[in-house]
Amino acid sequence: MRYNKWKNEYELNGGAALMETRPVLVIPKSSTEKWLDYLSLVILLYSIIYLILKWSNLPQTIPIHFNVSGEADGWGSKTTLIILPLFTLATYTGLNLLRKIKPDNFNYPVTITKQNAPFIYKTTFIMLSWVKLELVAMLGYVHWSFIQNAAGLSSGLGIWLLPVTLIIFFSTIVHFILKIKKYARSV
Repeated sequence: MRYNKWKNEYELNGGAALMETRPVLVIPKSSTEKWLDYLSLVILLYSIIYLILKWSNLPQTIPIHFNVSGEADGWGSKTTLIILPLFTLATYTGLNLLRKIKPDNFNYPVTITKQNAPFIYKTTFIMLSWVKLELVAMLGYVHWSFIQNAAGLSSGLGIWLLPVTLIIFFSTIVHFILKIKKYARSV
């Protein structure tokens, strides 16, 4: 029944999809975004440089997997240490490319209007930069820990890594969603 109602509205609309019309704006990078992106890049480069500097001192077989408690439970070649910085680079690049998509194409928890669009689009891009920094920092820490474990300077990742990372990551997203909703109600 719902499908038929939508189908009829779709046909009445000349076959065009029924969507809210959102303002199309070009949002330049804010200074906050630039700083967050700079910090992300520094962490990424540090992770790569640190691996290069430590490479010759690492054993051929290293811990490559850790259980829920953060204890090593899988072993492999030290060449697997190359995968994590490549994954971090792919994440960094992907989130940078996501910034190039027009913000009116994103999904939002509120209706976008001409009045609230500039704030919401800008806030969304700042959230994206924060998420990028958090992901790169977390992956950089994991990479550093892998190298420390391989060099025998520490053991395990720690039981706190996953819960703390999830709390930080989701707190950031919830913070910005609430900020967007609060602003949309006030306009």
